[in-house]
Amino acid sequence: MISAIIITYLPERERVLSLAACLASQVDHVLIIDNSPADSQFSLTSSLSEVVIHHLGRNVGIAQAQNIGIAKAKEWGSRDVILFDQDSVPSPTLVQDLLDARDIATRDGLNVAAVGPVHFDLDSGSPSRFVCTKALTLKLVTPDFKSAYFTADFIIASGSLISIEALDTIGLMENELFIDCVDIEWGYRARAKGRVCVVAQAARMDHKIGDKPLILFGRQITTHSPIRHYYFFRNVVLLLKRKYMPVGWKMNVSVKSLVQAIIFTFFLSPRYTHFKYITKGFLHGILGRTGPYER
Repeated sequence: MISAIIITYLPERERVLSLAACLASQVDHVLIIDNSPADSQFSLTSSLSEVVIHHLGRNVGIAQAQNIGIAKAKEWGSRDVILFDQDSVPSPTLVQDLLDARDIATRDGLNVAAVGPVHFDLDSGSPSRFVCTKALTLKLVTPDFKSAYFTADFIIASGSLISIEALDTIGLMENELFIDCVDIEWGYRARAKGRVCVVAQAARMDHKIGDKPLILFGRQITTHSPIRHYYFFRNVVLLLKRKYMPVGWKMNVSVKSLVQAIIFTFFLSPRYTHFKYITKGFLHGILGRTGPYER
């Protein structure tokens, strides 16, 4: 039995219901965990019997919302869960493609933590790249679609299929991170316990990554709101302190995050607001603050 878990926050109603309908034909249950505040005037209902909607009435963060969904799936007796963001557009065969790739990887002797699709960015149409670290080096791998799967350090949470057995062994998502870097932390925690994340090259999903991209010197840079930048930079600093995070990742993200902080401060409007939230993110990460943002 497989349960799909969709995490929403003030979503576009028709888009979420379309996602739920697509998944209802591929899994046994679809659970929507809605993080929208109670006074948002947002309402979401579905006529599909396979779809259950749980309104939290407040934003508890993506990690805790995922964990709430996982707990419900376990109550239903599900053996697997598959996680989704509200802006994902899966293919009609996504779940079966993921299962097939996991079966092949398992037969090849891999101890699979999670299996995910190749994401195609809705803005650029380009396939996502995946991180692979070894010792002090970090390599970005672009899918070549020549094999059933390849391994990566971590995969994007949306579209990732995870067995309940793997979650029982590795642990749930880290609530304290709230949002951003949750999937990165879980992937490296899984790797520290001898598990691997697998990318299924036959599985495709279109996915909206971030807000409107920033075009700088001919390059497209993913951007987020100021508050999302706070969480990203704070959580990066928090993860830099973890012993199980690879040195190659730490070196790469340290340089990359500093460069991004400079770019967002000088080129992304409103510049001062981004600077304020990024600076607070770095400071709160150093101080070890976790959970939702506090002024």
